Amino acid sequence: MSNTELSFFLKNTIVSRAAIDARLTHPITKLKYPTRLVYVLLKKYAKDFLTKGLEPRLISLAGLRGVGKTTLLWQTANYVFNNYSKNIYFFNVNTLRNLGIELHVALEEFQREVLKRRFAEVVEPIIFLFDEVHDDSKWSNTLKVLYDEAKTALILCTGSSALLLNKSADLARRMRTEKIYPFKFIEYIASKSYMENNGFMIYPEKGLSADLKEALFYSEDVKQLESRLQSLNKKANTYFNKINSIEYFKLEKLKKSYISYQNIPNFLFYSDKYTINESILDLFKRVILEDIPKFNPTFKDFVLIEKLVLRLAGSDEINPQKLAGIIGIKIDEVSNLIDLLAQAELLNVLIPYGGIDARTVKNKKAFFMSPSLRRALLSSLYGQELPEQFRSKLIEDMVVMYLRRILVDGVISFSSNKNTSNPDFIIETRDRPIVLEIGTGKTTTKQIKRTNFNYRYGILVSNATRLPNVSEDCVHLPLNWFLLL
Repeated sequence: MSNTELSFFLKNTIVSRAAIDARLTHPITKLKYPTRLVYVLLKKYAKDFLTKGLEPRLISLAGLRGVGKTTLLWQTANYVFNNYSKNIYFFNVNTLRNLGIELHVALEEFQREVLKRRFAEVVEPIIFLFDEVHDDSKWSNTLKVLYDEAKTALILCTGSSALLLNKSADLARRMRTEKIYPFKFIEYIASKSYMENNGFMIYPEKGLSADLKEALFYSEDVKQLESRLQSLNKKANTYFNKINSIEYFKLEKLKKSYISYQNIPNFLFYSDKYTINESILDLFKRVILEDIPKFNPTFKDFVLIEKLVLRLAGSDEINPQKLAGIIGIKIDEVSNLIDLLAQAELLNVLIPYGGIDARTVKNKKAFFMSPSLRRALLSSLYGQELPEQFRSKLIEDMVVMYLRRILVDGVISFSSNKNTSNPDFIIETRDRPIVLEIGTGKTTTKQIKRTNFNYRYGILVSNATRLPNVSEDCVHLPLNWFLLL
């Protein structure tokens, strides 16, 4: 790369009003792209540092491709630009890599050519945005040095979860990583209503999601759970009525579109389901071919991963011996591939319920990070009209996506006991666990009641009921209600 090209790149790192507007405005509708719930937290981080000097001031956004990490970066920049400082600089690290220059070299030249002083000499607030920071092989050390030298800098970056979450110990102490997940249903509705209702966003009443989480997973017993759900009934119905009051908005249709196609924010502006499926399959290939080699450079057999994800799309339980035979690899290689897919944000992997022996010996279950991922894979085998058993798998992916987002790691598992009835999920909160069963049209809780666990209460999430209702020690919860979490 010539000095002239580097100079041109560095001068274009300066963030202007026009650059922000171009990044955050739809070119046809001229509407600003809607914000997500995590944006509130990012604003707080920026405000706390720029007004009080509070940490964290090095924040990374990690998650699946297409979940809106770069847009969140620019929305935070817009907030800072409007309220605190216009001293903002954006680095596309992927572009630097394509130009054959390392990030630390670019920052060294940036001090000379743009700042005309060292980072240690900067006394006013300065904001750095690094997109796809993992594309630089030395990103971790470079950000550590920048953090230590630029004491007035607010640093935000996006990248691969596998790399950002497995940072060095020194950087871990300095950097706060926020996992960016696919849309929650209420985020999808807010964004969809914003686009089709003249910029007006529909949200449920404040606190509804938090109160529902507290009721479902932390109630002492089924009586307390029933009481809490009854107290939330009015707020929930008010929200559902708001959705149905908009012309062309039908709750059931929106729910199907959300689960199958539009829970990944990048596809919000797509209307054709075939195009979405093709784009998701392309996303798979990019993750496999571009992301996985970054955190595991020794892995080369990409065809094996493609075979494995197609097999997993048709089932959730991981039987290493069976999969090894089908794909033609060793059993330990299956486990390694599963770990790679989990690190790459394509899978959520759950372990069996029980003691240490059960968790290390028995099979695991793999759910896709987004139900749209499974749907796109299955559509390549079955077309657009999926068999009924696969539709229920999409619901399970969505449920696990929610549980992983709202509950701490380690409390979610599944039962694999032989010769007994097993619920879909076990959630270990308080002194005894909760059992959770998913059924698209199921009305009976027999599966829960036949389990031999000493559970606190059971929850059946189903489309077959309109309102929460209790039967003995189980609650029937409408899928619509679960989507409020």
